[in-house]
Amino acid sequence: MKKTLLLALAAVATIFTSCSSDITNDNDDSNNGQGKGMTLIANVEQDDTRATLTTSDDTSGKWSFAYTDNDKVKVGNNTINDYYTFTKSGDTFSSTDAKVTSSAADWYAYYPSTNINLTNQEGTSKSAADLYALAGKTEKATTGAEGLTINMKAQAAVLRIVKVDNFGPCDIYLKTKDGKFVSGLKANNNAGYDVVTSDTKVSVFTKANEGNAGIYYVIVPAGLKISVYNSGKLIKSTKTAGLTAGKYYTLTSGPTTGTAEATINSETKTINWVQMWIGGPRFATVNVAGDMTWYDARKNGDKYVWGANWRTPTKDEMDFVDEDGYTTKKHMWK
Repeated sequence: MKKTLLLALAAVATIFTSCSSDITNDNDDSNNGQGKGMTLIANVEQDDTRATLTTSDDTSGKWSFAYTDNDKVKVGNNTINDYYTFTKSGDTFSSTDAKVTSSAADWYAYYPSTNINLTNQEGTSKSAADLYALAGKTEKATTGAEGLTINMKAQAAVLRIVKVDNFGPCDIYLKTKDGKFVSGLKANNNAGYDVVTSDTKVSVFTKANEGNAGIYYVIVPAGLKISVYNSGKLIKSTKTAGLTAGKYYTLTSGPTTGTAEATINSETKTINWVQMWIGGPRFATVNVAGDMTWYDARKNGDKYVWGANWRTPTKDEMDFVDEDGYTTKKHMWK
């Protein structure tokens, strides 16, 4: 009779929330005295989505993950050179190919694979969950005859990329401290992943310039100093210790405040601007001196009162601004 080894992945407090479970051991003699393995019913609680942000902190927080049916986990041990594939069905992961060892061994588990490609990610919460690197090992050596219980811990962090406008570039790539480009993760036999790099540029996430303002989620290595770039421009570098596994970090694709030149009464001045919402226009922080006629307000380009960098807000934009108590004299950079 072919042995079926059942794998149960126990939740780690900072990553999962799980309920108590029932364990059944069946060591009958119909399987050469080795039994049918261990079955662990593990209920992993989750919100409405498969992977969700569970903090109100807009800078960093915990990323909550939960397995779904047909998720696969790669499992090996220190006596073999390959990995078994365990597939989730209901509350258990199982494999009909996995074999127990003749003596106690250390067992390792990796999700979603032993090799994770981090390039050209979709940027959705689902795609982030599909690539969210987890790894763990048994607390003590075992043959696996009574099943496996392995605590899986996060091995990656999540970048929450805010593409702030509908016309700016969004080509996100990562560099290590030695100038290599991050391309993926590869499992090691220490219940973790090594970072895979490329000598040539590869991107972890790209989005067309036009019309794609929004929030996107990208999986990146944790515990490694990296620098995040957007289209050749450095956004931010981590400290030597890198990002914390299991947390997400918010970065904007470009600035949300800045300055632009304005020609006021034939004099060139620098005017501050601020972007108030994702994909929104850049509003001047000062008003045009005096009132304008509707005729002048509708002018554009060099004929506009402050020059070609500026225009009058649209009605929809003004409705938004008026709600916050601003006046219709507000102008913005185009």
